[in-house]
Amino acid sequence: MQHRLVLIALFAALTRGPAPAGTLTQWRGASDIRFEGTSTLHDWSGTVSAEPFTATVTMDDEGHPAALKSQVTVKAVRMDTKEPDRDKKMRASMKVADFPLIAGTMDTTFDKVMRPGGKTPSRLPFKLRLLGRDHQVDAAICNWSLKERTASFDLDFNLSLKACGITVPSVLLVIRAGLFMLADKLV
Repeated sequence: MQHRLVLIALFAALTRGPAPAGTLTQWRGASDIRFEGTSTLHDWSGTVSAEPFTATVTMDDEGHPAALKSQVTVKAVRMDTKEPDRDKKMRASMKVADFPLIAGTMDTTFDKVMRPGGKTPSRLPFKLRLLGRDHQVDAAICNWSLKERTASFDLDFNLSLKACGITVPSVLLVIRAGLFMLADKLV
């Protein structure tokens, strides 16, 4: 069985106040996250909102962003697929009692975020802490928008459940004498 998890982080309402060039600026942030999983049997998805966060952006002498530093956290128990049984199994697989937070830490320069010659950000490298392990992620930035003092964008990246240490319940399919049974079994 092959599993793939896609997390799409929607960072909206990153707002800042004006600041002189060459200084640190603080951006208030909010994030709504949609996660999707695929396997050979079925696909699933869900949502979770991150805790409010602050991003620190260092501005260069010309007033352009030069570096980004931020940490975005999610309470794993709030991940919701709208199916209570699946949510219960997902939370058990993610060991939310032992690892209640998922954290994304950004600490990068804008030369790693901007496409060469580009005018808008295209990538965002960050460290994702999941089940007590750190994973380096290089997310694609989509739907970038900067209007007045608000920036919004989508982040799209793939994770391997196995590489992240998430063991999902196996599913056993049994067919006998025309009787169809589907049994879930936690590994």
